[in-house]
Parts: sequence; C-alpha cells; structure tokens
Amino acid sequence: MLRRFQPCAALRPYVQCFWQARGQASSEAAGVELLHPDGAAGLLFNFGGMLERDGERVGGACWVDGPKRRTARLAVGETLDLLGVRFLPGMAFPFVGEALSALAGGELTPGDALRRLALETLHERLWQVSDLAGRLALLEGYLLGRLRNAAPVPPGLVFSLGWLQQHQGPVSIAALVEELPFGQRRLERLFQRHVGLSPKRYARLLRVAHSRELIKLGGSATSLTATAFTAGYFDQSHFIHDFKSVTGFTPGGYLDYVRRRYGREPQQ
Repeated sequence: MLRRFQPCAALRPYVQCFWQARGQASSEAAGVELLHPDGAAGLLFNFGGMLERDGERVGGACWVDGPKRRTARLAVGETLDLLGVRFLPGMAFPFVGEALSALAGGELTPGDALRRLALETLHERLWQVSDLAGRLALLEGYLLGRLRNAAPVPPGLVFSLGWLQQHQGPVSIAALVEELPFGQRRLERLFQRHVGLSPKRYARLLRVAHSRELIKLGGSATSLTATAFTAGYFDQSHFIHDFKSVTGFTPGGYLDYVRRRYGREPQQ
C-alpha cells in the first residue's frame, strides 16, 4: 500500500511528496516494485523488516536515496514499512548540503555517513511518534529548519530543469545552452552539484520516462514503433538501447510487464 502526501506551501518548490509504503498481510509471495529514476533524490526511514533492493539486503534504518541512473527493484512483503521524502529533481541540495554527484548511482547512502544531517536522531524521534500525522509534521519541521539556513537554488538551474522537462528529453544540450546566460561548462557543474547527473543523462531519463508513460497509456494497443517516434527517437535500435539501459527491460518486455500488471486496457 502506497500513500502520498503533499508538503506544506513553503516546501512545495522543493519536495514532490511525502510517502508511506506498507506491506499487507497476504498468503501470496512477496512482489517487486519498480523504482524508476527521474533525476530526483530522497530521504528514507525504515520501521519494518530489512529492506531488499536489487536482490540484496540493505542494513540500517535510514538513508539518503540519491538520484538513480537505472530502475531499482524493491522487494515488497508483509514486513515493509517505509516513510520517505521525495524531492523534486535538482532540489535536494539545500537540505542535504552535499554535491548530489557524490550520492548518485544505485546505492542507498546510510544516514550515519552524513552525520551533519542527524538522520539517525530524526529516525529515533519518528519512531517515538505513533501516528502518521505526527511523523509527517516532524518531517516537515526538520526540512523547514534546514531550509532556513540554505542558499537559494540558482535560477539558471531552475530554468534548465524546466526547459528539459518541457521538452521531455529529445533535445540537444547545445540548444538549451543557447537559452542561458552562461556556457555548457557552468551548466555541467550546476547539474553535477544539484542534480547529480549530467544534463545529457538527465535528458535521457526524461525521454525514457516519457516512453514508459506512452506504453502504460496505450496498454495492449501500444505500437512500439509509434512510441519511439512520439518520444523523439528516429532509430529503433537507439530507442531499445536507451530504454533497456535505464529500465532493464526492452520496450517489448516492459509492454508485457504493463499488460500483466495493469491488464489489457489502456491506463488513464
């Protein structure tokens, strides 16, 4: 069971959502949830059994979940009980105070590795609060406290992120640089610090994410050739390569997954 919660107004420019994921008692075997990369980072607090991600058990109680380059696979069973913060792409830096490039990849960064964040202390405080509303209020207070001492996000980064999101990936970075008052080297530095990915890699994640949504919306009526064209790919092999390198599926394999999970009707 996954539930999402809106942050307060002061945090909305930075935080996508708070979320809670809990397993439910079932006689069925544990499933797997796909965690697709979107260029965002988050905070993660565990109140259940040991996590299993990408086939490996993850020790600890709290983590920084850095920007992923590939889809991660989270085992979902009865003992799952997670609470998380999901930042918007490029907006985690004011809170973590660490270049996101140091946290990028597929590994969770243990809370005790960034002691100045005091995530372990925060986890203990969250554990002592019995109700979800109280935990969310505690998380909001923690983030607002860190935001008060943070430098503003550079306007050039905000513009660049919005521009790439508007174009959904299939653009040249040179075209973006033409819209900026600074050069590509400065853009690369901003992205490594605030996003943890190069502009080109981030654009590719957006493009693959757009492709995934097209497949989900089309359901059994999906034409993968049409999907590739709509997402801006003019070479089928390039489409397949990008899609598989990010998700671990070929486009056809992901379509089969969508059919199994959501049924044969298009998703709205």
